[in-house]
Amino acid sequence: MDTKQRTDYLKRLANSNEGEALKEYLEELISKLTDARNFSGENFEIEGKASIKAVAILEKVLRDLGLLKKRTKRSVKKNEYI
Repeated sequence: MDTKQRTDYLKRLANSNEGEALKEYLEELISKLTDARNFSGENFEIEGKASIKAVAILEKVLRDLGLLKKRTKRSVKKNEYI
């Protein structure tokens, strides 16, 4: 699969109900990953740092999908006075 085809698929996903469900699921995972109560006491710092990095990756995926969703065709109105 080339990048153009992948981008087209991601655009379709971002504009669909499945994309909205994926977004909600990823947001739930992010909230679980950032909850410090889920870390064990012995490896608190290591698990915390790994969790923060995972959250950054998931947020990037959400941003990319969000940006693809906003790239719909918009009609540009011409200003008749210019």
